[in-house]
Amino acid sequence: MKLAVFGATGGTGRRLITQALAADYDVQALTRSQAKLPPGEQITAIEGNVLDPKAVSETVEHTDAVVCLLGRTPNNPLNVVSRGTQNIIAAMDDRPVSRLLVLTSMGLGSSSETVPWYVRIANATILHDLMADKARPEELVMQSDLDWTIIRPGGLTDAPRTGEYVHGIDIDVHARPISRSDIADFLLQIVKEDLYVREIPIVTSQEKADLGFYLDQFTTIAKRLGTN
Repeated sequence: MKLAVFGATGGTGRRLITQALAADYDVQALTRSQAKLPPGEQITAIEGNVLDPKAVSETVEHTDAVVCLLGRTPNNPLNVVSRGTQNIIAAMDDRPVSRLLVLTSMGLGSSSETVPWYVRIANATILHDLMADKARPEELVMQSDLDWTIIRPGGLTDAPRTGEYVHGIDIDVHARPISRSDIADFLLQIVKEDLYVREIPIVTSQEKADLGFYLDQFTTIAKRLGTN
């Protein structure tokens, strides 16, 4: 199976590619810097930007499933995630590939009550634009005719892969820390077993989350916001 990956050089993207290559997947990844991708015969780098429809189309070409891990990055407009997602959907509509996985965030839509009250306040105020650029892609994906899955994770960390996480639809859990490596593991599980087609699972851990964890999350987001 060949995966097209967007957001390949981000924290989750790097871990996804590493695990995918170890599992004998082929990967086609869009990147602005080929040097940031691991070498190997199983990976094809497409140099370009997700805002360029031609580069997006080339990345999707001859793949079996598409994984969208877009996030706000330097030197891109504030709505890069929604515009990029729109380009991905358009490219897939023109090709036989229909399987699309999109990573967003717990706190969106029906999962708004899974995050603490102070996170909900931040999402509605200082993080409003960032969350709106994550919500809009969900709308675009759900309106498409693709075989999509929208994944809403808890707070992402750089901890090792554990395999100990919970996931499901409308499950009674709260947003807690979950490693990017575990998210990558879950994404590959969805692809392999064709899970959650046209559904929106949440995925998180049972690890304790305190105020310090959320402050770290806000600091990371603030740095990202400050790059634009």
